[in-house]
Amino acid sequence: MSVVAMLQGTVETDLATIRTALSLARRMNVPLRALCVLPDPNAALMVIATPEAAGLTSVTTQSVFDMQEEVLTNAREAFKQATQGEETVTCEFKHEVNTVERAASDAAALSEAVVFPRSAADGSQPLNVSFEYVLMEAHLPVVLAGTTTDMDGPAIIAWDGSNGAARTVRFHLPLLRAFGDVIIAQNTDDLNKDPQREIAAPEALVEWLVLQGISSRVMEIEGEVSSGLLAMAKGTGASMILAGAYGHSRLAERIFGGTTRRLLRADNAPALALAH
Repeated sequence: MSVVAMLQGTVETDLATIRTALSLARRMNVPLRALCVLPDPNAALMVIATPEAAGLTSVTTQSVFDMQEEVLTNAREAFKQATQGEETVTCEFKHEVNTVERAASDAAALSEAVVFPRSAADGSQPLNVSFEYVLMEAHLPVVLAGTTTDMDGPAIIAWDGSNGAARTVRFHLPLLRAFGDVIIAQNTDDLNKDPQREIAAPEALVEWLVLQGISSRVMEIEGEVSSGLLAMAKGTGASMILAGAYGHSRLAERIFGGTTRRLLRADNAPALALAH
């Protein structure tokens, strides 16, 4: 098992992703694998069998090769900077020729955690399609890098008893065990939505975590949920927020519900672990 950092070939962005992944790898005592995935340029191009198109195809293919080489160079540079002098965990850089969606979903299925840059939640960014595919289509857990690389604080679980929140906790159980210090964040209003659903009470999650060998404490979310979670993270020095991705199909206005969307767009936030 390992922690996988998904790289996009932008040094500054990849540095943040690798550093978050490296911090998690240290906590979990597993190797770090930095993964830069690029498609086969020849397979990505439509070859038109005419004399006129032959030259154009050759030039276009070379342009794609040049672009990919630049992406790889930047990704390798970020990996070198982020892991230089690292002695705690084994670090590996891997370039894979594949579709990013397939490679990322494979990584999410077979690793302790797969870390995307925070910008991957933005539809205009290079890794957005693969991020959405892993989370929404493959239904596998993902982690978005935080805006800070400090990972010494606790993990916060945004708990309302929903299926999304429950899947997030189950999928990211190895992370919770590694953190040890866990805060269950509860908005009291959630308890009044469905009085018959006892699992929404934080005590139910506390008991389940004890069975997994994890101790936790409960804190009330003050005010609106997303801003309350961010304020709690700042006040406790939390390294990560775990939340259910309350999503819909891509035909909806946006795949994420209001709370998740606001957490994703926050300028100053810890790493965010999601499941759908």
